[in-house]
Formats: sequence, C-alpha cells, structure tokens
Amino acid sequence: MIYTWQKEQWRQISQQREQNRLPHAMLFTGPAGTGKKDFALALAQSMLCKTPGDNGIACGHCDSCHLFNAGTHPDLKHLQPTPPENSRSANPVLSIKIDTLRELYRALNETSQFGGYRVALIEDADKMPVNAANSLLKTLEEPGQDTLLVLVSSHPHRLPVTIRSRCQSVRFAVPAESVAMAWLQQEKVANAETALKLAHGAPLLARAYSEEQQEHRTTLLQALSAGIKGEPSFLYAEKLAQMPKEPLLRWLQDWASDIGRLLALGEAANLVNEDQRKLLETRAKSVDNRKLYQFIDEITRLQRAEGIALNQQLLWENLLISWDNV
Repeated sequence: MIYTWQKEQWRQISQQREQNRLPHAMLFTGPAGTGKKDFALALAQSMLCKTPGDNGIACGHCDSCHLFNAGTHPDLKHLQPTPPENSRSANPVLSIKIDTLRELYRALNETSQFGGYRVALIEDADKMPVNAANSLLKTLEEPGQDTLLVLVSSHPHRLPVTIRSRCQSVRFAVPAESVAMAWLQQEKVANAETALKLAHGAPLLARAYSEEQQEHRTTLLQALSAGIKGEPSFLYAEKLAQMPKEPLLRWLQDWASDIGRLLALGEAANLVNEDQRKLLETRAKSVDNRKLYQFIDEITRLQRAEGIALNQQLLWENLLISWDNV
C-alpha cells in the first residue's frame, strides 16, 4: 500500500528502477506510524510481480502476487522481531535472532525460484543484537545478483554505522496535518484530532488509537491524577504493568512535557493532551520545575532501555512514586 504522503518516495525509487540504478540495500527511516513497513511491502511485491502497472504498483493478480499475498512467495524473506522462546512476559523483549539472519544469507545466495528478484525485508531492523547485525554485513557486501534488501527502522541510530553506510537511506516524514486529518476522516477514525495529537502527527499511530488504547490511556490518566484526589498513584502499577509499555511511556512523557509547556507559556501553550488541559493546569500548580525535568529524563532512560528485560510492575511503581514526588 502506498499512502498519499509517500508518492514522492515511490516516484524516486521507480525512477531508479527504470534507469537500472536501484541499490541492493535500502534503509527506510522515519517516525513510527508513517507507513514505512507498508511501503516496503508494496515495493517488495512490485519487485516480484510479473506484470506491474505503469506506475510500478504490483498487479495483484499474477501467480507471484497470489503467493505474495498468501505469505508463501519463495523469493521473499520477511524477518520480524520475536520474543525469547518460552517467554511468558506480557511485555517481552523482541529481537531478531542471529540464526534467522544466517538463514537469510543462505537463502539470498540461492537461485531465484521465479527467475527474477529475491527480496528480503527486515522489519524493526534496530532490534538486531550487535552480533546479529554484524552477521548481516556479509549479506550487504555480497548481495548476489538481482537481490534487494530492505531494512525498516524508526530508530536508525541504534543500527551500527557499518550497516547504515551500506544502505541507501529513504526518509519518511510525518505528513502535513491537513493531509493526515483527511486520511483519518476517510478511514472513519473517531476522535481523529485527539488521536493525531497523541500520535505526534503519525497517521497510522492515530488510526491505531483504538478503544482498547483509549482504556489504557484512561488508566494512566487516573494514575497521574490520583495525587490531586489525595490517593497514591502507585496503586495503579499492577494494572499498567499488564499493558503495552511503549505507548504508555510515550503518553507519560507527553503528559510531563505538557506540564513543562504550561509552566513556560501558560495559556499560550500548545498541548499534546489538549483534551486534558484543565487537569494539567491543576497539576502544574503544585509541580517542582527541577523535579519535573528529572522525571522526564527518567522516562527517556527507560525508553532507551527498550531492549533490556525489566520487571514491569516494579518499573511502574518506581515511576509513579517519582511522579508523586514531582
């Protein structure tokens, strides 16, 4: 699928194909929720399609497209991060295993079964451990003929320079607000304006702001406002520990940053949580500025420790105790 805000990237890559200048490795970067993976899949299908259209989009009808859509195309390798074997954690640490990459290297050096391109797509490529990333270097240095390797990452700085330097980088930015809102309205997304603010303008994250996520955010807001009612917020830690950590941390950081904006700009502040302005203004009256920014730093450290297994309930107990002390 090519979204309306990705037309320029598609045009540039199509031009490279027409001129036989397509690189053997590409790195798709940009904020989460901008559609990088869908673009990569559309490109992979196009490369494998027997009768792509004039715009390079796959036909969707040939034998190759049928196999692609069924997830059984022999010339496509799609790697995704997986949890550790036998993991029972509600929030397991995901990673791309070195054995999977070694198998990929072997597959890309075999003859194409359809007599065309062999395509490999590595989703969330930054979740490769260092030793796994190093094993990918051989594939990048000896890709073989008619081979395309596409890495997708919202955090490319986590990839080794040796990997990044061997890929052509393609950047996907957040679209203009008007473009994103038009698309969300077309998708019939409820509370689109609030969802887009919480997603920092990323349309696919805004669309994913489902009823379940709204319930998760409501629980987090109850925890953050507990102190106003004279209740300890850490009592919500057990509930929060059962929810996906990444969006909760992002919302928590936005909440603290909104208070910082209110302290600096007052009524003129442009807030991510605009729908909660009154509650934020109430909380801002009792905040210690220095402790607030120390709290934001604490959240940032936890976000950077994404690949480290942590006790989720202890994490939230510590965070909420810190919040009560801000």
